[in-house]
Amino acid sequence: MKRLICLITALLCIYSAFAQITTASLSGVVTNQSQEKLVGATVILSHPTTGSEYAVVADMQGRYSLHGIRPSDGYILEVSYVGCESVRREGITLRVGDMHTEDVVLRQSTTLDAVVVTAEQVQSSQMTSKFDESLISQMPSVSRSLYDVVRLMPQAVATKSGGMSYGGVANRYNQFMINGMANNDMYGLSSSGTNGGLSNANPIALDAIEQLEVVVASYDVRMSGFGGGAINAITKSGTNEFKGSAYTYYNDHNFYGTTAGRNVAERKKLENQSTQIYGATLGGAIIKNKLFFFLSGEFNHEASPSSYYLGYNGALLDGAELQRISDRYKALTGYDGGGTGRRNVAQRSGSLLATLDWHINSRNRLSASYSYLDARAEEYGNSLSSFTFNGSGYANYSTAHYLALALESRLSDHTHNSLRIGYSRVGDGRKPDVGGDLPSVIIRHAGTTGGVAINIGNNRYAGINDLTQNVVTITDDLIMERGSHSITLGMHHEFYDIHNRYLANAYGTYTYNSVADFENDLASLYEYNYTDPNVTGSTTWGPKFRAAELNLYAQDRWAIGRGLHLTYGVRATLPLIFNSPTANEEFNNGAIAHKHNIRIGDVPRAQLLISPRIGVTWMRNYDHGQLTIDGGVGVFTGQIPFVWIVNNYSNTGVEQKGLRLTATSDGGQIVNPAANFSVKPSPTSQSNTRFMLNAMNRRFRYPQNLKASAAVSYTSNNGWTLRAEALYTKTLHNAVFKNLAIEPTGEKIYTVKGVEASALPAYRTATTDYSAVYYLDNTSRGYSYSLSGSVSKSFEWGLSVMASYIFGHSYAVCDVPSTSSSSNWNRTYALDLNNPELTFSAYDVPHKVSLAVNYNKRYSPLFDLSASLVYQATSGQRYSYCFGEAVDFNGDGTFGSTLMYIPTESEMQNMLFADDTSREKWNNYIEDNAYLRTHRGSFAERNAMQTPMEHRLDLHLAHGFYFGAASGRKVELSLDVMNLGNLLCRHWGAYYNVSNVRLQPVTISAAEDGQAVYRFTGAEISPSDLLSRWHMQIGARIVF
Repeated sequence: MKRLICLITALLCIYSAFAQITTASLSGVVTNQSQEKLVGATVILSHPTTGSEYAVVADMQGRYSLHGIRPSDGYILEVSYVGCESVRREGITLRVGDMHTEDVVLRQSTTLDAVVVTAEQVQSSQMTSKFDESLISQMPSVSRSLYDVVRLMPQAVATKSGGMSYGGVANRYNQFMINGMANNDMYGLSSSGTNGGLSNANPIALDAIEQLEVVVASYDVRMSGFGGGAINAITKSGTNEFKGSAYTYYNDHNFYGTTAGRNVAERKKLENQSTQIYGATLGGAIIKNKLFFFLSGEFNHEASPSSYYLGYNGALLDGAELQRISDRYKALTGYDGGGTGRRNVAQRSGSLLATLDWHINSRNRLSASYSYLDARAEEYGNSLSSFTFNGSGYANYSTAHYLALALESRLSDHTHNSLRIGYSRVGDGRKPDVGGDLPSVIIRHAGTTGGVAINIGNNRYAGINDLTQNVVTITDDLIMERGSHSITLGMHHEFYDIHNRYLANAYGTYTYNSVADFENDLASLYEYNYTDPNVTGSTTWGPKFRAAELNLYAQDRWAIGRGLHLTYGVRATLPLIFNSPTANEEFNNGAIAHKHNIRIGDVPRAQLLISPRIGVTWMRNYDHGQLTIDGGVGVFTGQIPFVWIVNNYSNTGVEQKGLRLTATSDGGQIVNPAANFSVKPSPTSQSNTRFMLNAMNRRFRYPQNLKASAAVSYTSNNGWTLRAEALYTKTLHNAVFKNLAIEPTGEKIYTVKGVEASALPAYRTATTDYSAVYYLDNTSRGYSYSLSGSVSKSFEWGLSVMASYIFGHSYAVCDVPSTSSSSNWNRTYALDLNNPELTFSAYDVPHKVSLAVNYNKRYSPLFDLSASLVYQATSGQRYSYCFGEAVDFNGDGTFGSTLMYIPTESEMQNMLFADDTSREKWNNYIEDNAYLRTHRGSFAERNAMQTPMEHRLDLHLAHGFYFGAASGRKVELSLDVMNLGNLLCRHWGAYYNVSNVRLQPVTISAAEDGQAVYRFTGAEISPSDLLSRWHMQIGARIVF
């Protein structure tokens, strides 16, 4: 089998493809007035700004087709035939992915009347939104993120953790592309789904983008790699005319509102902070009509102050104590910790893009591009109970290099080939401020109250933390026109080489109970993790992961006639993994492995995933407008965040070792320390740490969804467009996580003694050798649906409007909120974490209303004005009610993941409470909440709750000053205001974010004779202080 796979891989490397769409197509039928097909009619599509020309001759059915067209506006179509009047149509706009149809009727040359040209826009039955450069530049934005544009799509909803959810599908199943090449975070560390997301950087400057395409359900089999949605950003290209821009944006603490909300006693301003953005673009011709270039660069710098430093109002710090800690650490290591006063927390990012377009001849066009991203975001945060020395934090860093080549070739009048090759190298990780391998030190019981923990030295989680990804993609699509059939044959390959190193406590972590203990070298706890050099050759080893994804696909787009188009095809995906984790034979021979038929060291075997799709479009022209009905059904195969697989290489129980030593005490005083302080951990072969293991099903499949959609749209002759859409998504294969280190006892444990409705399954630990055994498996449970409607209109006098509404629900058993198996398991809140129920997904947003109004007018020869107003109302965030747990009441090995039981008033009389007030407070809490009040006597359901509906109103204003009445060069000043509603009324625009999507108003503080003892701690929803404030930004731009 391995030899067969190697042979297939070698053969496919010769002709391989990354099947995403970056161009547009134009087709049609040429007839005369008698509806006779004009065989041999000449069709020429030209683009005056670049001098490019696409020419073809109509076939035996009068049909013509042009593929591989660069998305742009200003195209001219000319059609001629001997004995007939020629036709010329100007101002044709082609967007990425368009399958534009221009049917042309030619009149006899003796006819003096005007030539008739019928135009229609036919899409391939797909649910997409497309945004051009004009709309992108006019959207309100302070972050300069493309998500500020994408949010206008009805099915797109911004998640609280970053990124977007499409159609109720988890944001980790999306794809982001630049010029059709994968640019998303394939490893999956960033919730935004884009490279640079860990450092809060945008993957590409907005000013470099010419068009954006957002796809949720495309029945073109060339589109793949996503279960939710895909964004394809098409960058700008040079033309015969030199054009460019230079711009800057600025905002600081004075551009934020004060504390938002009702009845605020003291509205506070933010402390000093600032954001500065600088950028420039330039494009033009190196050789007129032949060779073009485009350059873009942008730099972003943000700075905000730290808090709870020495001298900060409300900080519980003792200056003399901090000096003692600094002096002691410096005496031991030579480093003083970096200071204790206020410091800036900085973020910076820089991006570059360079493209070349070579129009080799009328049949071949070659494009090359290079992009670079470098970003760094400091992570430094203090609180009332925790303080870190200024030089003891860390920074997230991101770097990315992308190279791409694309060759569009018209092999004949009826055959087109598209070849694309890409390479990317991406780096992510953490760099400690210390800049060396110094140990971490934590001093507890410090500060003026004795309740502050002090951190100095390396951050314990940043010492060894770096990731490198190398990805190669190669693309080739062959399109053959055969009469009314447009046949596509293609292949898609991606090759991955990933190296990840992560070790907590890699340089040793010492914990002391007091400053005096630190000075006297009396550590209460010592932790040191390393990799076994006898196995790995190094104490700081990290696993390597090599894999590929191979695809074959075929498709036919059939123009049946009378406005009916049918697209049908099939895609075959073969994921391959080329290396395996180290086998843990001790575990593999144990009881858990035999019971569940798993092995540490196994990876999913090669399984062919089939994705058939069919889509239909019917269009009909009427005297008053055009009616289109489209829809389809198909299977979509996505990609899994590779971190979930690589966890199985890191956590085998073989390579990683660890020491956890505790001190000996007598009467509360340490007699023998856990370890004597050492600048560098001594080499050791000892290991007493219980590590977690990761395993996965050998039959695990990549995520697959079945999608079905239907839509009706109508465009009137006066420009009004109305569209209604329905989308249904059914989970075929999704990820779900279990912990096999626990097992059910077969007994029940009651949250209310003797009440069956309050029963939980009791668990016990199945092993003392490992802290957990997380198992990655598939589930087919889950679905979502939505119904949406939209209306839009552009007026000749400069106004355009768009409004949409969508209703839907999403259901899942696992919301996959994290990169770690442990979080994906214990944040699937349930009564039984290993068997969660199907409930509302965390991405369920029942209602979303959008309204965008834009006005753009050059109202005099020297001035123009642009104004955009965007309003959105979305249902609030889903969250769950869970018990807090000071003890592991049900034995499932985790704390705070069990859904809360809602007792009746009579049941509460038989429950145990830790104090005299908790019973009454909990009862009042229940009665004040409609959901809890109506569900007494049952457990709260996962994600049953929602925060209040959120309303956002954003504004963009820009005014241009031209250099001359006939000039396109200008200086433009702009103002963006986000959350304008909060500026108008201080309690409008509230933004809510529930940490870990749960509230824990009641804690199980102890257990007495099998009965839980409850303490009411309270938990309320409150708006985010920062994100509920209005925020504005000013900008200046010169366009030349």
